[in-house]
Amino acid sequence: MQVNNKKTLLYPIRAVAKQTGISIDTLRAWEKRYQVVVPQRDERGRLYTEADMRRLRLLNAAVEKGHAIGRLAALSNEDLEALVLETPLIAEVPAAKETEIIKRQNTAAASDSVSILGSVIDAVGRLDYAEAERELSLLAAVLPPRELVHNVALPLMRQVGEAWHTGKLGIAQEHMATSLLRNLLGGLIPLHRRAAPKGKLLFATPSGEHHEFGILVSAMLAAGGGMGIVYLGTNLPGEEIVAAAQKTAPLAVVLGYVGANGAKAGLAEIEGVAHKLPAQIELWIGGTRNIPIIEELRKTRALLIEDFLLFEQHLMRLGARF
Repeated sequence: MQVNNKKTLLYPIRAVAKQTGISIDTLRAWEKRYQVVVPQRDERGRLYTEADMRRLRLLNAAVEKGHAIGRLAALSNEDLEALVLETPLIAEVPAAKETEIIKRQNTAAASDSVSILGSVIDAVGRLDYAEAERELSLLAAVLPPRELVHNVALPLMRQVGEAWHTGKLGIAQEHMATSLLRNLLGGLIPLHRRAAPKGKLLFATPSGEHHEFGILVSAMLAAGGGMGIVYLGTNLPGEEIVAAAQKTAPLAVVLGYVGANGAKAGLAEIEGVAHKLPAQIELWIGGTRNIPIIEELRKTRALLIEDFLLFEQHLMRLGARF
């Protein structure tokens, strides 16, 4: 802490991060993209006033209520204080309204996705991994987890997939996008880890299934909702999935299964998991649009997850809060 000539207390960025609960990386991202505060500077770096600290605390409290920093940045301190005092946590909202809230949030934020993704898509197209990673890291710092998934991860993979089908992008770009999201997940889990989560979920795909995007995004949503994560990745034998579940005791095992190749073998793996998985552990499966496969899966005890909205509803049933 420093004192200038007018006896104004000035705080270095590390002290601000500690006292506001906002990480240093997030502080820098908020300032760069939204100018939430304009700190002073000296030869050793940023210096913040008490007024800066108060505003940052209000912003952080509003973000924890579920508001996006991009929409908060233009508000006055008085408006922020009113928002913090008046906005209920999702846990306080009647269950019947949760789906309506999710849909409204998705609709309100959807218009931002094109501008948000532009620089990321451009970097992926050039195979510039470093730049794409920087842009995604910045977005992860300023967007709540749900908005990051619905306005960044899902549109990113959809646009990359469409560009691949039309020949504008190659397999290398598609693999890069998946790798970027995998790294994003790794950074998101510790950021939103709770000391005592409601429970954890295990994510994997069965033998022969290499499509990872579904379980990546699902794990991102679960982490953002405060659930514990056991992420095992793709192409895992059924007996290994069951053994891992017995060891880690998740509330649910979440399997991604597109079934594009080797559908029969994959179904056999899933049937084995459904039979051997302890009864108290739920089995969720999502990803396939193949009607015959869906009909076979319905014969097991698995819960079929048709889309990410339904996935979020079941997460909240288990205790997740967004």
